[in-house]
Amino acid sequence: MEGFKERLIAEKVELDERLAKLNAFIKGPAFVDIESVQRSLLIIQMHAMETYSHCLDERIMWLEGK
Repeated sequence: MEGFKERLIAEKVELDERLAKLNAFIKGPAFVDIESVQRSLLIIQMHAMETYSHCLDERIMWLEGK
């Protein structure tokens, strides 16, 4: 089970790194230069990634509580 938990942690770390990069892009000047549909989709993607990260966090905490 420990190997499984370690894989979840690694997945969350990778996801959070990608999420941080996406957040930086959304807050940066280049974001306004892309089409509005793409901006909207990137914001939706950011929210989905935040939800995914939270889910992984909950799963990891649940495994630690066992």
